[in-house]
Amino acid sequence: MVPLPLARLEAREAHVEAFKALAHLTRLRVVFFLVRARREAPAGEIQEALEVPGPTLSHHLDVLRRAGLIRSRKEERYVYYVVNRGTASELVRLLTACC
Repeated sequence: MVPLPLARLEAREAHVEAFKALAHLTRLRVVFFLVRARREAPAGEIQEALEVPGPTLSHHLDVLRRAGLIRSRKEERYVYYVVNRGTASELVRLLTACC
């Protein structure tokens, strides 16, 4: 196998942060849940589906949001989350560029 120089992959610090955010099982499960949902989901629905305590889920949602993997919006007393498909597509493109 011929090694591919990392510089040719056009990786940026934002990509590194996104991959670091995905390197935790709970956060990966949140992203999988939102991808499968194909819509915005309130935090309570995510919490119920994944059986994760509220404060723990809030922490993981914040990590994913700061990494650009999900977006959130508040409506009255509910916060809705959705996958940032642009960032997800960039990560897939980056991974497949080397193969």
